[in-house]
Amino acid sequence: MIDVEADVFNYVYPDVAPLVPDGCFKSMYVPNPPKFPFATLMEMDNITDKANRSSAMDEEYAIITYEANVYAMDKFACRNVMNALDTAMTRLGFARLSMQFVPNLADSTLFRYTARYQATSDKNKVIYRKS
Repeated sequence: MIDVEADVFNYVYPDVAPLVPDGCFKSMYVPNPPKFPFATLMEMDNITDKANRSSAMDEEYAIITYEANVYAMDKFACRNVMNALDTAMTRLGFARLSMQFVPNLADSTLFRYTARYQATSDKNKVIYRKS
């Protein structure tokens, strides 16, 4: 498996961390965020790119999909953090597949944006934008 999750998170971290309280940008699901705004960035899918395998059938490339979630108590703060995260992901070479506002039926005062990104990574951890 081509594993670039820590590299991707560490690349995006400097852009997002100043916009959230200390410890409020994670690479894992947190059911009860301690403070807001709060953001997560996780690898959701990692698929071998079968069209680009070596003759020995080694994994040379993987198609990777990430999901970002941003939670905040106001829509402006939520969009501000998501914009920083989105800019870093696209600068790194990811294509945004979707970005949407997700209504919180349990608490309408909490805002959430979710975005998905996709790219291809080679075994040397180089990111290539999907066309």
